[in-house]
Amino acid sequence: GNPAFANTKSLNFNNSDWLGGNAGILQNVLGRTANGSGSGDAWTISMFFKPGTATNTNQTVFYFGNQDVTNQGNIQIRYNGQGNSKRFELRYGSSNNRLTMLTPNNSLSNGVWSHLIVTYDGGTTGSSSGSINNYYGRFKMFIDGVQVSTTNNNNNFGYSGSIQPQNLRVGRWNNGQYMRNNCRVDELAIWDSDQSANASLIYGGGSATDLSLLPTVPKHWWRMGDGDTFPYIFDNGSEANCIFIMNN
Repeated sequence: GNPAFANTKSLNFNNSDWLGGNAGILQNVLGRTANGSGSGDAWTISMFFKPGTATNTNQTVFYFGNQDVTNQGNIQIRYNGQGNSKRFELRYGSSNNRLTMLTPNNSLSNGVWSHLIVTYDGGTTGSSSGSINNYYGRFKMFIDGVQVSTTNNNNNFGYSGSIQPQNLRVGRWNNGQYMRNNCRVDELAIWDSDQSANASLIYGGGSATDLSLLPTVPKHWWRMGDGDTFPYIFDNGSEANCIFIMNN
């Protein structure tokens, strides 16, 4: 009796557009109280993304964590559109102590949809120099369903602190670093577990699929236009309790 699943819309971000949500709702999904304790701190973030034409290096796609990014922890996924970079960048930790992972140059193309999955297994992420490779091994990045190798560089030897729920945003860091020139985001979903083994199912062959039919349903899932009423972007995950509001 329900309409068939369809994906007819995505959300456009132009210059100072950004979504804000109640970060506290995701504390038990993306947050942690100290260094990673194991699978209980694991998570997965998935989305479709179409880069705009801007060449800015620091375009924030997704951000969760503390407002004080210099000293406290956060998760930042951003797009670097400069020159031949055109890549995703994941930063985990604070500006002083963090892990940074870069997908290969030209792994994205202007005006072309790609699918990104980032997973974290919940393990420790700092702060011993001898364990830095283990810390990076906690994370995986998939583009179009295939795990990609990353170029890694870190400030100090990773991040061993907490990730606290002060900000939850799409398209903005703690202050600025917006997406530019008509970047588009669709089907943003978050799990409270490492879904690396299901990356190909989540990708769905490149077409948006009904994520509620997956073996593990995302806790939070924003359709980015389908079924939404401006300026509200509703949550369709199993929790279905985190509504984004568009700001511009």
